Amino acid sequence: MLAKTNKIIKRVAIFGDADAKKTDQHFVDAYNTAKILAENGYIIVNGGGPGIMLAATLGAKAGGGRVETVIIDPKKKPKNYEGFNKENHELADKEYKTKNYPDRLNKLIEVGDAFVIFNGGVGTLSEVGLTWQMAKFEYGDKEHEPLIFFGDELGELVETLIEKLNYDPIEKKVYQTVYTPEQVLETIKNRKGTEEKGSDGWVGKLMKWFN
Repeated sequence: MLAKTNKIIKRVAIFGDADAKKTDQHFVDAYNTAKILAENGYIIVNGGGPGIMLAATLGAKAGGGRVETVIIDPKKKPKNYEGFNKENHELADKEYKTKNYPDRLNKLIEVGDAFVIFNGGVGTLSEVGLTWQMAKFEYGDKEHEPLIFFGDELGELVETLIEKLNYDPIEKKVYQTVYTPEQVLETIKNRKGTEEKGSDGWVGKLMKWFN
């Protein structure tokens, strides 16, 4: 569970699947999350690409908010790199250009004050790893930047990682799993997590197990 942080949160970075389509549930969830955050005055940050990144930009704009993207200079992007989208580029209020993928990753974490993670692939995994480690380093000053995992699938994956790998006590205090855009907003506003488990609570989880 996310321990209380004193971090002032102005910019929320959203990470996730670059291949998500507009009809996919995690695209819709990211859109609605960015929209409610923008309506409440938060600046939305993303990697400037398609999928969840585009969902974040579209949602923020629907909520009347501001968008900042962090991209690799198109002239220097590597092969098989999916992190640039023309529509996202044109809608962004501010764009940070970096030289390569590690620089882009570091800049995303530098700009963001909190991080909302949706289902994704290897790129999302790299973002999660670095943000989690940096949050641990910042924990001693109670200025850790929250990691917020969205949805049952990610929540179960995180719990499995913690169970199977050697996570220390601090690493377990810098993240929260949520199941709705409203819970994302509540977590960021309160700057701490809750004990809530699952989108249906414990009863729902038990019912799914028995079925």
